[in-house]
Amino acid sequence: MTYLIVQLTNSEVLWGRFQRRRSELAFLEGGRNPLTGEPDFAGLLKELAGKRQHEEKVVLSLPPSSLFLREIDLPLADRRKARQVLPLELKGETAIDTDELVFDAIPLADGKSLAVWTRRSGVSDLIRTMTEAGLEPETVSVAPLHWAELLSPSDTTEPVAITDGEALAVTQNGRLLFCRPLADVDPVAEVARTLAALELGKEIAVREVFLHGVLAHAPATETAAGLTFRQLPLTGSAARAFAGDAETARDLASTYAVAAACVSGAAVNFRSGNLAYTAGDASARRKLRMTLVLAAILIVALIAETSVRYYLVRRDLNSLDTSILTVYRQVFPNRKKPVDAVGELKGEIRRLSGSTATGSVLAALTKAAELKGDDITGIYEAEFDHGQLRLKGDARSIQGVNDFKTRAAAAFSDGEVSEIKSKPDGTVSFQFRGTYKEEKK
Repeated sequence: MTYLIVQLTNSEVLWGRFQRRRSELAFLEGGRNPLTGEPDFAGLLKELAGKRQHEEKVVLSLPPSSLFLREIDLPLADRRKARQVLPLELKGETAIDTDELVFDAIPLADGKSLAVWTRRSGVSDLIRTMTEAGLEPETVSVAPLHWAELLSPSDTTEPVAITDGEALAVTQNGRLLFCRPLADVDPVAEVARTLAALELGKEIAVREVFLHGVLAHAPATETAAGLTFRQLPLTGSAARAFAGDAETARDLASTYAVAAACVSGAAVNFRSGNLAYTAGDASARRKLRMTLVLAAILIVALIAETSVRYYLVRRDLNSLDTSILTVYRQVFPNRKKPVDAVGELKGEIRRLSGSTATGSVLAALTKAAELKGDDITGIYEAEFDHGQLRLKGDARSIQGVNDFKTRAAAAFSDGEVSEIKSKPDGTVSFQFRGTYKEEKK
């Protein structure tokens, strides 16, 4: 993901493009363009839009002169709730009706909050201009409130001031202590007066002032009013982002500070209420719509597959029920439609397999079926009474009947064959009688 930061000052447009790599940023390109001249602001925006990368987040940073700030006690950690409370908290205390202003707040290192607001109409006009150029900003922020991102917390154990000539921020341990826009006069003198008042009013003593932006190119002022002025040092993540290019880092320090705040989620954002960014929501809805369509197709496919599976299983079950009913009617031709065909068949089998004093009916029938061989074409009647089995069947020949009698002698005693009758097709019918020999267990 990349960030395009467009920073407005009183006389210039600073822009920087950064690529996010995990939790750090890498500088890709940037520049400084005067507000007057060629290209103008709209032309510059169109040039930047032509080089916009895929899924690039655009951030607009307002000029400090358009801001109003005030320290307040606001015990709210939720920034969204703070934006809702501030218009009521400051109603009647601003020169302009709060309905015409847009608010945000940022926590300070001393436990208080810094309320910041600007004209809603000015923000709306800038958003419209950038949108028409193809660079609708997702976030509208303020760079000086995030200058603490330019220094590592370990580098600022004592309060230090950071300025570009248009605003002044005091930070300590990587957190903001104080911020205010500077008047368009001698910046060094204005910084000295502001820090002297800060020391008297809040007992915050600042001895070092770091310079960046236009002020970093001004004639060097080493000391003034007990303050040491020097160029912004390049350390920590800022040094890594600009690959050690100190000059570029000082020129575009504000753009980096805003990008770093966006990555950490701490950036001030005036796009709230009726100015809220909705293009991202529309894109998310389009993606969600496609996801829902695919999910619906998947559900329909699953329902169709389940329906087909149910139909096939139902068809197999119906076929099995038909087969069971056919077997039931063959076994019990005189019974009506069964209530539980399988249960009745199992019960009959259990009854037949039970032992009696004269032998086992099922065992005798099973043995007869094993002994009949291929010459006996079928047995169509069987009677078992007190161990004696009587069979009526058909055979291919008389010899086949005799062979069956011979084989049956091993399992049936007193076996005899009678009523052998020839048929027109050459086969014979016969009757067999014998006493089943129960097997010893």
